[in-house]
Amino acid sequence: MFLFFFSIVVLMVLFAATHEQRWFKKILFYYFPQYLRPISHKLKPINIYFNQLTPEMRKDFNWRAYYFLDTTNIEFRHFNPTHLINFNAVRYLIASVATQMTLFLTEDCFDAFNRIIFYPDTYYSPLTGKYHKGETNPGAGLIILSWESFKSGFQRENDGVNLLIHEFAHALWLENKLYDYEIFSEPAFKNYERIAGQYFSEFGEQSNFLRRYAYKNKEEFFAVVVENFFERPHEFKKELPNLYTSVAALFNQDPTMYVNRGYFPA
Repeated sequence: MFLFFFSIVVLMVLFAATHEQRWFKKILFYYFPQYLRPISHKLKPINIYFNQLTPEMRKDFNWRAYYFLDTTNIEFRHFNPTHLINFNAVRYLIASVATQMTLFLTEDCFDAFNRIIFYPDTYYSPLTGKYHKGETNPGAGLIILSWESFKSGFQRENDGVNLLIHEFAHALWLENKLYDYEIFSEPAFKNYERIAGQYFSEFGEQSNFLRRYAYKNKEEFFAVVVENFFERPHEFKKELPNLYTSVAALFNQDPTMYVNRGYFPA
């Protein structure tokens, strides 16, 4: 009898331990979805390039979006009742963008960030002593966003300015630099750094395509480049073809092949 109860306890402990593992959740997602929180089918069309993917890519997209939502705590702070927000739609939009950016990269992307906090507008950061629209903090596993700036990034979909993509780009850059798992392939990243360095030094703030903020430092340059890569890929490819090709190699995708005018709905 003791062995029986001991075996039950061991099995329960093992189940609890494995239940938090990515591979275990992936098995459940693919073969036993009834044991997981489903993603509403009404939310999936938020990402307009989803239907351009192959059936296998769609499965992978859905899995990655689910796992992102399952492992990321998204908070809305200091909002009042006058802010009418469809929180579920916002959460899926965030997961959709994260998935779209990393669909052809390792599943480890964004593992170092498990919290996203929204403030109604610009917020004060005790780290910098300044007001910000967005912030990416790998030490705290945290991304902070201004709601007003977040919204404007999707209302003006083809201007190459999108706060969510910008901060996600910072997160990927930091993960690639700081942690022992590889976000981007080393040859592709070195090639990007070489080409980006040329544009950075030759154009400086004289570029008519990338906004001036890109030339603050190489980290901001990368974030602005990624914004343009996903929001207005056709224009980017035409204006800065070598840089565009290097970014396409980084992300293992070419957005111009999916849609005619960027990725996101107005």
